[in-house]
Amino acid sequence: MKALMVIVRWFRARLISYSFNSDYLAEQAVIQSMFDRYVGKMNGAGHRRYLWRAICQYRCQAFARKPWCNWLANVVALAGLPLVLLLVRRSRNRPRKTSCKYLKIDNHAACQVPPDIKTFTLEAKLTERYLQLADLRFALALFFGGGILYPELLLKFIFWVASIRPYLDRYRFEYLVQYCEYSAHSSLRKAYLNSQGVKIANVTHGEEFISCRSAFSSFDQYHAWELTPRSIHDAMHMECGERFSFNPCASIPPAPKSDRESVLGFLWPSIEGPDLNLLVGQLNRLGRRYKVIVRPHPNPNYANNFGAYRTLLLGEVSDPHTEAIHSFIDRTGLVVGYLSAVLVQAMLRGRSVLYVKDEYLASLVKYHDYYKQVPAVSLEDLSSYLSAPALPKEAV
Repeated sequence: MKALMVIVRWFRARLISYSFNSDYLAEQAVIQSMFDRYVGKMNGAGHRRYLWRAICQYRCQAFARKPWCNWLANVVALAGLPLVLLLVRRSRNRPRKTSCKYLKIDNHAACQVPPDIKTFTLEAKLTERYLQLADLRFALALFFGGGILYPELLLKFIFWVASIRPYLDRYRFEYLVQYCEYSAHSSLRKAYLNSQGVKIANVTHGEEFISCRSAFSSFDQYHAWELTPRSIHDAMHMECGERFSFNPCASIPPAPKSDRESVLGFLWPSIEGPDLNLLVGQLNRLGRRYKVIVRPHPNPNYANNFGAYRTLLLGEVSDPHTEAIHSFIDRTGLVVGYLSAVLVQAMLRGRSVLYVKDEYLASLVKYHDYYKQVPAVSLEDLSSYLSAPALPKEAV
């Protein structure tokens, strides 16, 4: 039984694992080829244009997975589609609905509400899921009417609708706040909500760059971090009725003054690639000069073998499940790591940051103004760079 569970976990990890190309030109080539092939369908009328935008996003993301993973995911989804009938319930009459302009239903700490809409936003959390028969008809008609079927995409969309239907029955709102530019069915969310007389407002997860991950997503409103230029969205053929930008740390006080010579916060890499043995050695050497605090990613899917290396680290560990990210920033003098939204937030709050170079950063500096200016050092030189008699000015 244990062996079976290990195999199941392995397959699940492979199915949800994506590896996007670090070279933005390669990603852009995939996106553009998809656009050239389906531009006519995406420019069509009605909800079906959003189906094709979703298919383009799904197919772009498929390039970041092993072919057998795409095949298996669709086989499993096809087998599971009949089970969605178990989610169907009768229509419910709920004459008294709570009204608001924006409804936020994602309760993860990373899902922020932009200051401009915060006073108009109601946060809610429901645990039940169900569908009305009309919801299921809408999803099936969209795909089968378009003459194309990707079972994985369809099943994820139906499950999402089942999570939204309870809110539609209990609340009257103009915009549903979502954090889903990475979801291949983001355009389908817009199509469904618009059919219900509701709009979708997307709030970005963090800094953005040209990637198949977000390409072709569609929203009524888009709230991006200030450092993200519109040209990045245009390059990915993203679509939104209105675009706003905001500072995610605007409502948070500046980081308190700290002795940067004494406390170093390091963000454990969330993706495979860096030499973790070399990294541990570098951090342990830095411990001779700094109090080192290492923080892994809160999502186990992005832990990148942290558990296996934790006992080798001589420094302190920040538990991402018990310590808020801004508390971690507050008690460090310098935040170091690979590409991460945390580094951006630390910078916005006035904390010194240092990036560790990798292929993603090398690609970003070619077209992203923010990353052209950030201080960076190779992993091999990390400890010698930060152990110099005086910290180099560019890292301040």
